[in-house]
Amino acid sequence: MQTTILFVILLLIPVFLFAQDDTVETYNLDPITISATRAEAVRSMISPSLSVLSHETIQQNQQKSVFSLISQQVPGVFVLESGVLGFGINTPAGQISIRGVGGYPNTGILTLIDGRPQYMGLMGHPVADSYLSAHIERVEIIRGPASLLYGSNAMGGVINLITRSATLPGISGSVSLSYGSYNSQHLGANMGYEYGPSSTIVSFTHERTDGFRPWSEFNANSGYLKSSIQINEQCKATIDGSLTKFRTYDPGTIAAPLVNNWMDIQRGYVGASIDNDFGVSKGSFRFAYNFGHHELYTTWISGDFAAVASLHQTLSLFPDNTLTVGIDMNKVGGKGRDHSKDYGAPSVYAYAFYAFMQHTFFQKLALNGGLRYDNNELFGGIVIPQIGAAYKMTDETTVRTTVGKGFRSPTIRELFLFPAPTPTLQPENMWNYELGVAHTLFGRISLDMTGFVSEGKNIILPRGVWPNLALSNSGTFIHRGVEFSGSAFISHELHGQISYSFIDAGKETRSLPKHKMFLGCDYSCQSASLSLSIQHIAGMYGSDNSQNPLNDYTNIGAKVSVRAMAHCSIIFSVDNLLAQRYQTILGYPMPGRTVAAAVNWSLQ
Repeated sequence: MQTTILFVILLLIPVFLFAQDDTVETYNLDPITISATRAEAVRSMISPSLSVLSHETIQQNQQKSVFSLISQQVPGVFVLESGVLGFGINTPAGQISIRGVGGYPNTGILTLIDGRPQYMGLMGHPVADSYLSAHIERVEIIRGPASLLYGSNAMGGVINLITRSATLPGISGSVSLSYGSYNSQHLGANMGYEYGPSSTIVSFTHERTDGFRPWSEFNANSGYLKSSIQINEQCKATIDGSLTKFRTYDPGTIAAPLVNNWMDIQRGYVGASIDNDFGVSKGSFRFAYNFGHHELYTTWISGDFAAVASLHQTLSLFPDNTLTVGIDMNKVGGKGRDHSKDYGAPSVYAYAFYAFMQHTFFQKLALNGGLRYDNNELFGGIVIPQIGAAYKMTDETTVRTTVGKGFRSPTIRELFLFPAPTPTLQPENMWNYELGVAHTLFGRISLDMTGFVSEGKNIILPRGVWPNLALSNSGTFIHRGVEFSGSAFISHELHGQISYSFIDAGKETRSLPKHKMFLGCDYSCQSASLSLSIQHIAGMYGSDNSQNPLNDYTNIGAKVSVRAMAHCSIIFSVDNLLAQRYQTILGYPMPGRTVAAAVNWSLQ
């Protein structure tokens, strides 16, 4: 912990030194975002809590899973890991929680690709290993319920992965190679072509590792294609798709290790969208078909699908006002069998209507609110309200507040499959109340703090012991917490970040840190760059009800990049510099110090 405190001091000293400079340059600390409103809006006038991982951050860490980056840098978000690379699907590894909401399997947080839901049709949760950083341009994370705009599974929040596009005229591309501890390898390559109104990008990623424990190997290959054409000044059409195949292993806990417990997974999607912009009105039609095939050891074989379509339009009929209306439709299903039973091919259909309005008064006060009606063929309709406000007290300070409801529909697994099929289940729901303040200093430092209270009801819980096991809507929770983040553009060469979150999750303590802090510092010059990062985790338990305490840990990482020639960089990195011994999942130790070397080459 002394190392952490020292790093804080070293990070903040230059901030205050540069802050006294009267010749300060200004930086963009109020980016344009889309996830929280379905329409372009400046961050300072949005009431929900939203974090952004930029293209630069992802590029600097492209050897890491995008979910590992989110877990490291975004307050209130934590992703469970159990090895060098890969998450798998048959353990809690890959479970995402936002403010303590997520569940296992992870059905309380919705993952999107370009605004379209991504999840397994049977199990209802995303597969973290399907989303490799090479395909991702930027990430927007809504911390708190977003069911008004995105429906089921967005009860605790949304992670919107915005994919890459070709942006340079002619041919462009890049290749990245890395090799590190435990025979860990990464290959990433992409090529783009833009000519006139059309652009296409294709990319490929390969990752593998032997793992640091017996039977903990991971091997993944992923391809991505996106092609767009500007039909006219008002309309743009896009088609895209991705396919990822990976084999991973669950080595079991150190007390009960497993041998050759393999999982072969194939996940993919195809999608299409048509975007329009008529000035006073803009919107989009989007469709995606998600599919997958899973084989686990010799016990489970399944195929699943999720077909989702949405249409939304934002109207600006008079100044400082936007009205967004939308329709969502989806059908999920699949078939599965294990060594003892064939579960057939169940499916569920749902549709929804929603409206969301935001009005800004005197460029100071933004009020927003909306309603959603979501109807499921099994349990009927549910109404989701949300209201919020953002008040710009000064040019530097904004106060915001949001009250909203989120929900999660029961999955096909819970309704029809195992371990206790219960077709009478109802949706889980949660009310969230939050208050935040954002402040900028000297045009180069941004600070943001949020306090929240989340109250969940009708949480689906198992009761009894197998074979007399049942599911019921009997759970409740109250989560309280504080989140803080800061970013300092000390100079063109030096950039610092800090984030901290405190979560009191009551009895839901399993693999959820009470305290999470991140510190980062990036320095770059013409031919080299240096990045330092520290993540400190404290107050985590291996089980609920504060049972089986896990060690606090401080994970320090460092990376040096040197430009060897005009389009080529060589990178050396180290993670867990102090070789800390820690676990995020009870019984699954994380690796000690790991090192890697990489080469990045670009066409332009």
